Amino acid sequence: MRKLFSLALILVLVLSFNVAAYADGDVTQAKPLTKEEIINSKEFREAVEAAKAEFKAQKSKDTGGPVLFAPAPNVSHINVYGVVSPNGGQEIYGFNNNPLSTTNDHGGAWIQCITFQIGYDSSHYGKLAGNTMSNNWSEAIDLDGDRVVDAFAHSWVYESPNTTGGQFVGTVYSINIPTQWTAWINVR
Repeated sequence: MRKLFSLALILVLVLSFNVAAYADGDVTQAKPLTKEEIINSKEFREAVEAAKAEFKAQKSKDTGGPVLFAPAPNVSHINVYGVVSPNGGQEIYGFNNNPLSTTNDHGGAWIQCITFQIGYDSSHYGKLAGNTMSNNWSEAIDLDGDRVVDAFAHSWVYESPNTTGGQFVGTVYSINIPTQWTAWINVR
């Protein structure tokens, strides 16, 4: 009986320690998020569903109904999907939410910013505090099942010791109509 009580007490202590560690919100992040980590997340699936609804509304408004075998759509939306860093952890904003500033204090050896756009671009780039970031992955998305890419997620990484943050600006140029679209966030 005494052994059973001791084992139960140890389990309770271990579980309470683990819960307390997660409750503190450890925001450290060892490496930038991979494409698979993003596209397989619940938040990304929700963002794609929101993009599908907006794309469908845009398509109906622009053409009066669905158009089969249409060319790739013009850029009509871009936002900052998320910001990730070793010190600030992950801040995922989704599809329509693009705050003016990050909540966490980001910094460390790298900062990753992810953009989500509707429409096909001829070129895209990301900058943090005026410094060009590397595009380490992109994901093409077919929003309406017609085998034409309608949206993209782009990941931008700046690998340099950074403790001051700055403004991230993601820019795309629409392929069909020469317009520039930007999304930005102040990274603390």
